[in-house]
Amino acid sequence: MVETISLFAAAHATALIGAGALGWFRIRRPKAAPISEAMVSSAKASYILLHRHVYLVEEEKPDFSFKMFADILRGRCFDCENDDSFSCESLECATCKLPCPCRTCTKYKSRSQGLIVTRQHPNTVRSKFFIQTTPILWLSSVAGKDNMDPAKINLLTDYIVSFMEKSQNGVVLVDGIEYLIVSNDFPKVAKSLDRWVETAMTTACRLVVTVDPRAFSPKELALLEKHKVVVRPSEERGLEPVVG
Repeated sequence: MVETISLFAAAHATALIGAGALGWFRIRRPKAAPISEAMVSSAKASYILLHRHVYLVEEEKPDFSFKMFADILRGRCFDCENDDSFSCESLECATCKLPCPCRTCTKYKSRSQGLIVTRQHPNTVRSKFFIQTTPILWLSSVAGKDNMDPAKINLLTDYIVSFMEKSQNGVVLVDGIEYLIVSNDFPKVAKSLDRWVETAMTTACRLVVTVDPRAFSPKELALLEKHKVVVRPSEERGLEPVVG
């Protein structure tokens, strides 16, 4: 009898531990800390991304999207009115003690704070686009601290939403929609994208989603374009929405 009770108690404890571990993973998964890149140029950003707006960049390879994203992070805000701003002399704002004009900005509480979600390896992105402190989440089935299994799209949504809610002057770049669809399906990914769009609008963030239009049917592409500013770098006037 005692042995039976002990076995039952052990099984019950194991179940609780398993549930607890799952809850711990879901609730306490490390989230990206919003942080600004060092400002390497005192010039204003070359591209204009408006807050509470979502941009769908249609290109075969996401080179323009990353170029635009890096430009926004590493320069002055496009609507900056303080021409006394100067390049950063430290890695990031939190450790800087200089009397930077950005600290007294009345428009935003911080320079742009970014998050990248991509199918490309983070080291490749950092070296190619000179991105240092911005968090990068790698879409990969390989386990890792800054990796995200594309099949777990609900966890990805939690991650992106958490960043948007915490960031000041936030901007998020998502590259790898096609890979997410392979691991899930189009309706599920489209539903998650709608959540990202709504959060960007309610938190005054900017969201950039890059897609290869060749990977989608006309109906799917039309759904992706809905409620978004469409940018087509390959077309003669395709950049007008982001260059003013």
